[in-house]
Amino acid sequence: MQFKEVIGQHEAKNKLRGMVQSGKVPHAMMLLGPEGNGNLGMALSLAQYIQCENRTDEDSCGTCSSCQKNQKFIHPDVYFTYPVVSRKSGEPPISTDYITEWRSALADNFYMNANDWLQNIGAENRQGNITVRECHEVIKRMGLKTYESTYKIQIIWLAEYLKEAGNTLLKIIEEPTENTIFILVVENIDMVLNTVISRTQIIKINAIDDADVQQALSERYDMDAEAAKRIARISDGNFNAAMTWASGEENANDRLLHRWLLSCYNLKLKPSSGNTATLNEWVEEAAKMGRENQKIFLKYALFFFRECTMIGLTGQSQKLDGEELKFATGLSKRLGVEQFETLNKLINLVHYHIERNANPKILLMSTSFKIASVFKGEEVEVA
Repeated sequence: MQFKEVIGQHEAKNKLRGMVQSGKVPHAMMLLGPEGNGNLGMALSLAQYIQCENRTDEDSCGTCSSCQKNQKFIHPDVYFTYPVVSRKSGEPPISTDYITEWRSALADNFYMNANDWLQNIGAENRQGNITVRECHEVIKRMGLKTYESTYKIQIIWLAEYLKEAGNTLLKIIEEPTENTIFILVVENIDMVLNTVISRTQIIKINAIDDADVQQALSERYDMDAEAAKRIARISDGNFNAAMTWASGEENANDRLLHRWLLSCYNLKLKPSSGNTATLNEWVEEAAKMGRENQKIFLKYALFFFRECTMIGLTGQSQKLDGEELKFATGLSKRLGVEQFETLNKLINLVHYHIERNANPKILLMSTSFKIASVFKGEEVEVA
């Protein structure tokens, strides 16, 4: 993969290219940044750039033998570790159990998140992890001589899934064999062992700029500028989410949220059989949207509440205008920061259960009553 295939991230690209050009590539680095920002793509591009036979100041050539193999994810000196689940009962899984699926997933969407990947390999409700057995495989192959290139490169995607197994890798990360490079891709550093963190050079990679997301959506989906801008501001630098919204029904989500909150407000502050019926109608409609569109709607709700909080704290929003801004301004005058925090927790919990195939009708109705309690100023338990 080439750097030019990764959206935006100009500052981070310059830093990584500079390391290679100066010959000062750390033997163990951690690319740290939020979901959907292209961290994995950056790791793939860096590996290809390091091994390219004819690289330029800007990128790998894309045509030499090394580049061609890297672009197919089959280079013999580039190894991958990622979360997996057991295929056989009682046998700890290793990453190569799913190497065919991995290569296909990378070719399809290197902005994927953990849930996308685990569902792709049929994990269903099982939790993926990186096993001690996989760590021993890493140690074994990092001790081998290179096949074609100067460097052996080990990419560990979502290194937070190492958990305690990460202790197994401490020695090889701290004292690697000659010409060995570890690239750890991490979204949540709080889940990574401190002993692992201390042995790597952290390179922070931010969320993608809205302007870069907008441009990429316009080019990839032949989307008009206004629609692309709308999705870009909501995606919050997460291109994986932006791609999902580009094919969903995002444009109706502001009206859908407005109706839901108004129904919840009326439920306790203006109780009547008519208002109860209105909420029932909304729940019925939302329950029929399908899981992916429900997740898109909930992500929009989180974005909207975040902007409401900003209005409450600073008096302005950088991403809302028109009717959305008017509604958010009115809501921010009624609810405080703590109440918006409660709403965010409620929506995150709904999103979590929707991803795991919970009954949307029951889930949305019970959440509606809790939102109504927030409007009334009552204490709400989020669990």
